[in-house]
Amino acid sequence: MALAAGVLVCTALGCTSTTSPDPEPSSRQPTAPPPASQAGLIAFVSDREGVDALYLMDADGSGVRRLTEELPAVSHPAWSADGRRLAFNAGSSRASDIYLISADGSGLAQITRDAAANFYPSWSPDGRRLAFSSNRDGDWDIFVMDVDGSNVRQLVNSPGLDDKPQWSPDGSRIGFATTRSGFPELRAVDPDTGVEEPLLPQPVRGINPAWTVDGSRLAYNVVTSAGFDIAVVAADGTGHRSVVAESASEERPRWSPDGRSLAYYSDADGSWDVYVVDVATGHSRALTQAPGFDGQPAWQPVAAAVNRSG
Repeated sequence: MALAAGVLVCTALGCTSTTSPDPEPSSRQPTAPPPASQAGLIAFVSDREGVDALYLMDADGSGVRRLTEELPAVSHPAWSADGRRLAFNAGSSRASDIYLISADGSGLAQITRDAAANFYPSWSPDGRRLAFSSNRDGDWDIFVMDVDGSNVRQLVNSPGLDDKPQWSPDGSRIGFATTRSGFPELRAVDPDTGVEEPLLPQPVRGINPAWTVDGSRLAYNVVTSAGFDIAVVAADGTGHRSVVAESASEERPRWSPDGRSLAYYSDADGSWDVYVVDVATGHSRALTQAPGFDGQPAWQPVAAAVNRSG
């Protein structure tokens, strides 16, 4: 299992006061094929070969192939907006650096080099910058840097945990999770000015924000006694509802290119696997069923999905 993710998650779970949306039923359909409109690749982390490495698979779970070799434990992959490259971190919970790699496995590059832990990279829409979380100043805060690792700048500096940044599709905001008020909540910061505001008009308690490609909706994790459930809400704060609410933990939702489905990972069947849920119906299915840990999915954006089929 990816130990680095566990450390940070447990920090967020130290808060017990949470508000969850009313759950709606969901059911698993392991054999149902994905809709034809769900193109693109899904990147994920797996320890199936003895170490946490980065893998790719097709949207139906087929064609699994390993992308990284001879790196320390890999976690938290994130696609560039054009779908050609991935950012991820590799290392331990105490010292981890951010790397880039092309979707074909070429062009591996380490872009941070320090003794701190650097996690959760997220691309700007224009592909020129990365947001990430780091403890380089003593606690976890949000930083941005150019894609080559230069011009590192701290955006958020507050007591407590500030992590899991996600750049909005229009580039105007970076959503992130924070525990500064005593419980996990979602906020946003302007990537140029550092001015903060609530991510949505009303306070939202949760972590792992993720926008649809068009920016019209957000998915995020709601903290529960079992771990996490998944909820979605319109970008204006309306239409809030639960999508996956079970006795297990469902983590890190990421949208499909067409905005109809979410990839996530869960321990619902006794081990951590990657799932896809239809947002409209709540029907979910497992894409991986290997022993050990499969998780932290990231769905390739539509630009590359179109390029692959064209």
